[in-house]
Amino acid sequence: MRFIALASLLLLQSSTAGSWSTSAPIPERLQEHHGVLFGDRIYIAGGIDSTNQTTKVAYRYDPRRNSWERIADIPEPRHHMPLVVLNDTLYAIGGFDGLRFTPKADVWIYRTDRNAWEARASLPVPRGATAAGVVNGKIVVVGGYGGQRALMDTTLLYDPRTNAWTNRAPIPTKRDHLEAQVVNGVLYAIGGRPISPANNYDDVEAYDLAADRWTTKASMPSKRGGLASAVLDGKIHTFGGERTDGVFDNHEVYDPSTNAWTVESPMPTARHGLSAVTANGKIYVIGGGPKQGLAQTNVVEVWQR
Repeated sequence: MRFIALASLLLLQSSTAGSWSTSAPIPERLQEHHGVLFGDRIYIAGGIDSTNQTTKVAYRYDPRRNSWERIADIPEPRHHMPLVVLNDTLYAIGGFDGLRFTPKADVWIYRTDRNAWEARASLPVPRGATAAGVVNGKIVVVGGYGGQRALMDTTLLYDPRTNAWTNRAPIPTKRDHLEAQVVNGVLYAIGGRPISPANNYDDVEAYDLAADRWTTKASMPSKRGGLASAVLDGKIHTFGGERTDGVFDNHEVYDPSTNAWTVESPMPTARHGLSAVTANGKIYVIGGGPKQGLAQTNVVEVWQR
């Protein structure tokens, strides 16, 4: 069952309470990768490298030592492949291979004890540029597109106990290059686009797993796809994005408790296809493309209040 509620008309507020600094750069320039906090370290995997090729590299960052190290490569080259952590296990889900953006269905987990990746049940169909989050011990995958660049509206649910995927209520707004974050057991799907950055969205839709229902929330202040996001103190921070004539430095924050957005200090380096991860009360905004299309940077910028 699906229910769509009208979002409240809310006053947008601005804040400049936070500040930016730089951290150790990634060992190489990457875009279209994803990142996640796993234990006390930040992990990134895949992406498009400085030769404009899909890569298999994976790295982890130690915030205490401000240092990166390379870990075992993922089994095959991938980009636009979300990472999530469930039950102390890191999952890499779907994604694309090559610059023709061939969608893939593979799902891998990373074994820290072996420094190796292992296969888990594949997605029902190949799919990339999705977003994923963990709700009540299950992985929820939304958005993205598959073969023939067909946008996907099916919400997928992965149960680690059965190692199986099931379909849930479809997302109301079909889109790729979106972001998803979970706050208080609710998954929020934010922004994205229908394939082209010429038609970015500002839509925010919330998924209630128990009710298997989507509702509409307050729109993002700007229309952005190819953005990144992270949760800090119960609020969802969104960063960057891509448009046809450049990239965004926007930093906009959503508070689920009030269904309201605020505008924070922009990123020092505008970019798209980046990742954002919260660790030790700070948000690390990692790599990405400093111009529209194929471009890579290894910059890591850190925001904290």
